[in-house]
Amino acid sequence: MSILEQAEAADHYLAAVAASPINAAARAACSYTLWPDQSLAVQAQAMIGGAAKVVILHPTAEGGMPHTRPKIIALPAYYPESRLAETLRHELVHIDQRRAPPLLESWQRADEREIPEHFLARARLNPDTFTARWWAWEGRHIPIPVFEREDKPRLQDITVFWYDRREGRAIRQPPATFTAAYGEVTAAQAEHPYELAAYLPAK
Repeated sequence: MSILEQAEAADHYLAAVAASPINAAARAACSYTLWPDQSLAVQAQAMIGGAAKVVILHPTAEGGMPHTRPKIIALPAYYPESRLAETLRHELVHIDQRRAPPLLESWQRADEREIPEHFLARARLNPDTFTARWWAWEGRHIPIPVFEREDKPRLQDITVFWYDRREGRAIRQPPATFTAAYGEVTAAQAEHPYELAAYLPAK
């Protein structure tokens, strides 16, 4: 069994992508395969030691975005060496989150069954957060990363909606208490507390 097959057997992420029409469409031109040249992985591996296994994937895998799978850091081919150290730091946070799910101040796990189906159907899957997908800020507001276009979804183009469990509605504006805690953040940061921790480790 290859390293990617082992990862899939552990998390079933690619199966979930295939079962989601909008996520499958967003990745229609992506190839989730190992790249023949693994020299960048050797360099990255020397930087992190045995914390995880680094692999180089086809440059289109996950839209060219670095990510993690179980025990794996995946980088796209031709990734800039100038960004390698910071990217590895980010992805190692996700590796640690996989090993020991963190206790997150002001966040509470949420149940997918609470989220309206039309939002679930448009939500982008993220391999870094897939196994602990839904959280509510202060137990109330659930961030949902939604593809901006249903007809032509692109992995990089999302909007985060905040679903209010109490009022049963979703808005684009983050709760004032969230902004007070984290400041102005990007959609990629706001979509999940694991991403906040990886982008903003001091918070």
